[in-house]
Formats: sequence, C-alpha cells, structure tokens
Amino acid sequence: MGWLDWFTGGEEGQLDRHAKRVKNLNAQAEDRQASAHWLASNGSEKAIYGLLGRFSVNYEHQMKDAAEKDLVMDLLRELGAAKVEGPVRAWVRKNDQFARPLALMLELSGSTAVVDLLLELLGREVDPFKPEKKRQILIKLSDHRDARIASRVAPCLEDFDEGIRYAAAEALLAQDDAGVRLDLAKALANRQEESNRLRVRIAAAFAERGWELGEHRSAVAERPPVGWRVVDSKMVPTGA
Repeated sequence: MGWLDWFTGGEEGQLDRHAKRVKNLNAQAEDRQASAHWLASNGSEKAIYGLLGRFSVNYEHQMKDAAEKDLVMDLLRELGAAKVEGPVRAWVRKNDQFARPLALMLELSGSTAVVDLLLELLGREVDPFKPEKKRQILIKLSDHRDARIASRVAPCLEDFDEGIRYAAAEALLAQDDAGVRLDLAKALANRQEESNRLRVRIAAAFAERGWELGEHRSAVAERPPVGWRVVDSKMVPTGA
C-alpha cells in the first residue's frame, strides 16, 4: 500500500466514500456526479451496488433529480448486463424504490429475467404490515405476459390489504390466460370482499370480455357490485 492509499484508506475506503456521496443530497451535484463516474470506472460489484444507491433518494428539484438518475442509468447501461445484473438483483431485494433498476434489467436482460426476479420478490413479501413493496411488485408484474404469473398472483386476491388485492386483479387481467377468469369470478363472489372498487373493476372486465361467471353466478347475483347486475351469467351495467 502506497502512502496515498494509506492516507485515503485505499481503494476500499474510496469506494465507500463515493458510494455515500453519490446519494448525499447535501453534497454538490457536481461532486455526486463525479462519484458516480468513479464508481462506474471501478466497475466492481460493490461499486455498482453503490451506484445503484442513487435511486434510493429523491432530490427536491425533480428535473435535476431525473437528469442525475438518467446519468446513472447511462453509466450502468455502458457496463453491460454481465456486470450489472447481479448487483441489480441484490439491490432490488433490499430496496423499495426499484423502478429504474428494474427498467434497466428489462433492457439488458429481458422480460423473463425481470419476471423471475419479481416472482422471487413476491414470495419474500410476507409482512402484512408492510404492503407497499408487494403492491409495487404486482403493479410491475402487470407489465409482463408470462405463463407463471397467474398461479403465483392469484392467492394475492385474498390478501389482507385492499391495494394488494386490486393490484393482483390488474396483474391477472393483463395475462393471456383464460384461467384467470375463474380466480376473478371467485373473488367477485367472495362475501368477505368489502372493496366495491375492486368488485367494480372485475365486473367491468367481465362485461368487456364477455366472460361468464359460471358457478359463481348466483353468489354474485345476490350481491352484485354497485352499478352492476347479472344477466344470463354475465355482468351488465344496471343502466343497460
């Protein structure tokens, strides 16, 4: 170790300082950007993880914040999928603000890799008192068409949190899978479901797609969502 390395704490010490500064909103923007370039030049997994840290904070000036995050995206993009995917996976597992890293992973590694990660994350989110990340995962899943999604998302229709149940319904409706009709009809017939917003969304989807309620027709007819009625096993607006 040279005298400069000893003074600065070596490369590891520099890496830690740059990783902290890149997300320090009290630092000068030029200094944060210089740290971002340093981390990208280093290119190690730890440096890339540190660079991803910029996505965990939001600068009060939205345009400047977006421009700085665009810079980080460009730096990560230049590093390529082989270097970036591992740190991105590790970072997304631990952080709630994962929209940009996930978009980068989609660009570099494709939809299958993103769905793999999202389904893994969905299985990890089991705390009923922290629903937001699970809801965001479901929202992101609705952007993809994958044969694995329906069976993994359907149980979320019975989640304690209404926002999660609604996001689950949207994710299911986004799939090219006729089997989701049965799961959604069951949810619509569920006497424990108190969310009229959710029930109206499902009813509207059934009407739009011409789906029949099947075995759940009677249960839904006895308790239809506000503004809807059942005619010949199909959902129809009350004014129609």
